[in-house]
Amino acid sequence: MAHNTLMLVAQLTGLRIHVLANRLGCDTELARSVHDTLAAKLAKMIDAQRKILAADRARVAARGTEDEEDAFYDLHHYQTAYYETWLIEPVALLDDYLVDDLTREYFNFNTDEWHHRDSDVPIAVPVPREKLCGLASIIAEIEDVSGARFSVENVYYSETEAEAAWWECSEADPDEVFAMTEADRS
Repeated sequence: MAHNTLMLVAQLTGLRIHVLANRLGCDTELARSVHDTLAAKLAKMIDAQRKILAADRARVAARGTEDEEDAFYDLHHYQTAYYETWLIEPVALLDDYLVDDLTREYFNFNTDEWHHRDSDVPIAVPVPREKLCGLASIIAEIEDVSGARFSVENVYYSETEAEAAWWECSEADPDEVFAMTEADRS
């Protein structure tokens, strides 16, 4: 176990350096923000793996002593915490959202409030790969190495916000698209 954990720490550290180096070539605030968030998340993943390494060393040192059972439970705690934090749900790098299908509610992270879900809100729109300045391939490599999954999505809490963002992203003018000519009116 320790060997795999040590290897994962080394790989994640190298990938974090790659993310930070790739950030230097970013030309938008969105891409820089996602790079910064991913670097911070990787630092937390590395820290969690280091805690697992330390707990494993403590378990090995406690073999045959009265502290062996406690050391085993400490190691189990850190491994479970890593699994629950990084491997169950996708890790949001931009906007996060939480939907409770059982109660038909969603949590708005902007207002820190729960709301009844009577439509398709929240609407999560993935950020195109081109807008991430090369980060998409690095994210894929991190997912392959670590087993964690990441999401880079803009979340809109109303259909109006989502539609406005779509028009902005498409760079089309709704007045021009829906303009009626004299021929259309007759």
